[in-house]
Amino acid sequence: MSVRGELHQPGDPLRKIADIETPRFTIGRAGENSLPISSSVVSRSHAELIRNGDEFLLRDLGSINGSFVNGNRVSQQILKDGDLLRFGQNGPEIIFKLIEKETGKVIKPSLSSTGSLIDSLLGKLSPPPADPREEANLRRLLAEAHLERGDFDRALEVITKYNDTTNLIAIPVSFRAWVLLWLGKVYLERKQLPLAIDALQRSLKFFEQVSQAESDITGVAGAYVALGRALVSSGDFLAARDHLNRAMLTARRAGNVRLMVETHLLVGKVDLKEGDFEGARYNWGRASRLAEGTNDPLLEGRVKLQQAVVLSTEGKLKEAVPAYQEAIQQIEHTGNIRLLLKAYSSLSRVLTRLGSWSATEKLLEDRLNLARRYKISKAEAVALTDRAELKLLHGDSVAAMQSIELSLKAHGQIIYPRTQRILGRILQLTQRPGEAINALEKGLSEARNRGAIEEQVLIGLELALIHTEVGDLTKASAELDASEAATSLDPALNLMARALYTRGAIHAKAHQMDEANRCFGQSLSIFNTIGDPYRAALSHAAVGLLRLDQRRLESARGHLEEARETFAKLGAMIDLRRVDSRLTSATLMNIRAGMTAVMPALSGTARLSMAHKMMTTPLMTPAPPQTQQILVAVANDQLAEFLKRGLEVENYLIERVRDGREAIDRALNQSKDFRLLLLDALLEHISGFDLCRELRKQKRQTPVILLGGRQGLEDKIEALRSGADDFLSKKNLVFDELLAKVEALLR
Repeated sequence: MSVRGELHQPGDPLRKIADIETPRFTIGRAGENSLPISSSVVSRSHAELIRNGDEFLLRDLGSINGSFVNGNRVSQQILKDGDLLRFGQNGPEIIFKLIEKETGKVIKPSLSSTGSLIDSLLGKLSPPPADPREEANLRRLLAEAHLERGDFDRALEVITKYNDTTNLIAIPVSFRAWVLLWLGKVYLERKQLPLAIDALQRSLKFFEQVSQAESDITGVAGAYVALGRALVSSGDFLAARDHLNRAMLTARRAGNVRLMVETHLLVGKVDLKEGDFEGARYNWGRASRLAEGTNDPLLEGRVKLQQAVVLSTEGKLKEAVPAYQEAIQQIEHTGNIRLLLKAYSSLSRVLTRLGSWSATEKLLEDRLNLARRYKISKAEAVALTDRAELKLLHGDSVAAMQSIELSLKAHGQIIYPRTQRILGRILQLTQRPGEAINALEKGLSEARNRGAIEEQVLIGLELALIHTEVGDLTKASAELDASEAATSLDPALNLMARALYTRGAIHAKAHQMDEANRCFGQSLSIFNTIGDPYRAALSHAAVGLLRLDQRRLESARGHLEEARETFAKLGAMIDLRRVDSRLTSATLMNIRAGMTAVMPALSGTARLSMAHKMMTTPLMTPAPPQTQQILVAVANDQLAEFLKRGLEVENYLIERVRDGREAIDRALNQSKDFRLLLLDALLEHISGFDLCRELRKQKRQTPVILLGGRQGLEDKIEALRSGADDFLSKKNLVFDELLAKVEALLR
């Protein structure tokens, strides 16, 4: 049976606009389209009609204003006779007619879902159509459908035919360009980058050979986007930016919002890898706004996933969790298992950093089951690596090594930097520093080849810590300097805090106690800010050990107890035992924690343990040391909590107020004996500057430290003139510097 498609004018069914007999019929504002439509709501390259035997598939080409069938916006749909097509909201309308050539009778197929679309297209390949152009269309559509569902092997199976030059030259140049574009995309998803780049470069050349009358600007933009993505994956960011800039210009000319979203996503990814978080946030925000109008759930899910990545990278872990959950919910509806597993992987790592280890463990089992059910070996290997890290945190080195060995086996010959990093940590824990260094250096080399900046930093920091432990401080400092130079650390709070902790360890090993104190204090502040309890506890333990060496025993016990409580709650058994051995030593046995006089003696902290009950000798606590009272007047709750917690550990009693009126009332209250005032310069009602002036007018000589928002000399001069004894900027506040000023004023 031979059929033809026809487009008719609405309201006048006898007025035919065009016949559709070619395998591919394009619609858009540009003159080179099969059907040019002069309308401002129609994109330059708006939609296409693909002929599949006796059926015609309408596909929107990522147009800004969308394509509609019978009033419903669609990305693709097989048409029935009489369907009303509209291009753009309130745009021009056309009626589709499906006619049998010999009799003129109407043909009425019915098919709409993506799943049945794949089945229908596969059915038409057995046997393949007589027209090689029609077969090429079928194969590229099938490849695209399989990619959207994450089935890369089947996608390659249907499109690989065009690796054969004989099959490729049997189709016109424009069709060659399209099949090579999709062949390149399939290779790209399979991480076969050299093959992907070769296919995509050939696709671009064929698009360039197409005559002006047949030029396909959407295809050109798509090839630039895919090639840019391949170059990002290979670490050639300069070339990637060049291709992505071309992609953006071409996609805008075509009016293809889907490709514009893809381009913004990739440029944001380059920004992130280069440490430009503002650029990444801008591009992914732009992608999010554009994606809302694409009617493409998979694309919207990818955008939401990237936005969650930015939040987690910046250390906004609590904000990242709902962002990941929203992305996962979006991706689940698409049926793309690979992308879903990727989202689960990112979420589980955030949960680990937040200390939700039981939730991470459950999610890991779900990930492993899902990866094994769909036989996705890479996702299985990544989940096994994450499980190895969790076992490592719990202190179970045997189970950690078993998981990492299974991960290495699943990866095969491919080297993954993160897997090597976790392997190195396990080897170091089991007292094999030489093997650990080899594993880490292998991962670092691969991270550099891939352009994986974050992994370069993290592996470099692990190497620095191992060199510190074995006493090679020259190599440790060199690794740390290289890690800090690899990226702009400032916006990436997690990386910044880890670098500070590592530098503190190097200073401590060199017996540079003041510098070590400062670095550990800063890392503790950041880890508390971003909500990473495990690493905050590591910082507490490090500070506690420094205080112990300095014979500041009350402060040492306070920090070590903070660490012990967190390790116990998390179940970090090796770290817990290390800290507990210090707390039960003769040096600290009879020392009261230097928190405050109102703090109960250890409460139940000393007996917390996830695995077993630890017996501790009852403490013979002497009378608490004399505490000094400080008034903290700060509006920001997070900053106030940071100051209160830090000063209480140093044995100060803290009273906090939120505005200037409360502060002046408390400061002038005769019943209060504040030894020092810590005031925010920008308090509500009465500023810190004015509060200082009023206190001095009232002949109150209580020492005052003002906290300002800027680091300039003008604020410091104004603070001193208003009667303050000292001034510190809230930006990049170093607690140890503040503590030194407090101690100096109260000496």
